[in-house]
Amino acid sequence: MNKICYTDPDMPKTGLVLTGGGARAAYQVGALRAISDIIYRSECGNPFPIITGTSAGAINATVLAAYARTPRLGIRSLQKVWEGFSVDQIFRSDFLGVMGNTGRWIRSIFSNRYHHTHQLGLFNNSPLVDLLGHVIHYQNIQESIDSGQLHALSVTASGYTSGQSISFFQGREDIKSWRRHRRCGTRTQINREHLLASSAIPLIFPAIKINREYFGDGSVRFLAPISPAIHLGADKIIIIGVDPVKAEIEKRPDVVRYPSVADIAGHVLDSVFIDSLSSDIERIRRVNKTIKLIPQAVRELQSNLRPIKTFTISPTQDLSLIAAEYFHELPKLMQFFFRRMGIGSDEGSTVLSYLLFESAYTKTLISLGYSDAIGQKNDIKEFFEQG
Repeated sequence: MNKICYTDPDMPKTGLVLTGGGARAAYQVGALRAISDIIYRSECGNPFPIITGTSAGAINATVLAAYARTPRLGIRSLQKVWEGFSVDQIFRSDFLGVMGNTGRWIRSIFSNRYHHTHQLGLFNNSPLVDLLGHVIHYQNIQESIDSGQLHALSVTASGYTSGQSISFFQGREDIKSWRRHRRCGTRTQINREHLLASSAIPLIFPAIKINREYFGDGSVRFLAPISPAIHLGADKIIIIGVDPVKAEIEKRPDVVRYPSVADIAGHVLDSVFIDSLSSDIERIRRVNKTIKLIPQAVRELQSNLRPIKTFTISPTQDLSLIAAEYFHELPKLMQFFFRRMGIGSDEGSTVLSYLLFESAYTKTLISLGYSDAIGQKNDIKEFFEQG
């Protein structure tokens, strides 16, 4: 294989898109470790000069951007954090924390003003606030950009007032902001608040105020999750999703029962985190086919008209079924609390797969991500070799 230096300005820029998915994002860490083992060259620097993410994927993306000058160390740091997870590092799972948060919800029902003056979510995510303040060195992002190892980082959040998907980006000075229907890109200095906003799953975690608006999870209403990487200048893109590979037509269940609250919540979370990505990948493929029909001379006149090569890594197993096996790893109080919502080892496993921040589960997802990516070793090599 020919030597490839990823910081060469004449080389096509490779983008990395990390989707949302709560605890499912542990899968991304395993896939990233496998990619690193497959293509890494110490003298060639960061293989992903453009990194974008939403929700939990935004947190992974920001860690990688902060470690862009030492990418393998960044992946190892991510793996260490994810392998040591417990739910009490993300939200309060103790009696006082759970009951105190429940009390705030009850007060909001009987007070018209309470919900306007208090940040409300099903869980108190103050542990996550502290974690993001300690594990990420945000000043390193700009240093990575100045060194040439990072072209840009983007973190997307959803504005509750405007209804727009805002991609907050930090990158080279020549990158321009953009505006499209219900989505735009704006330059900023990425910090903890952007990550908290991007990962604020609606109703589960409280919204975060940035400038003059409150924001929630970046996957909500984000119809084009690959678009930030393209706007930032990516010529080809690796997408690491959290949706299992499925057949187009699946067998319907034989027994039909009225859906539980957990069933409905799982369906909503799947629509938030998964559906838009699949549609966006299909859209890019259609556009690529159309561009091939345009004469080369015309394409050269339109500098922004170019095919975008994509490569997707997705789970080969159903993450909901895996999560069900580890329900017992939750603290007893959380098991009781989840069961009251219809979530357990035998039902509601889709919701569980997003919220099960326990090391036994996340380690299994990391191993699966590594195995799935290694299984595509030759295709990944070819992707990085080709211009």
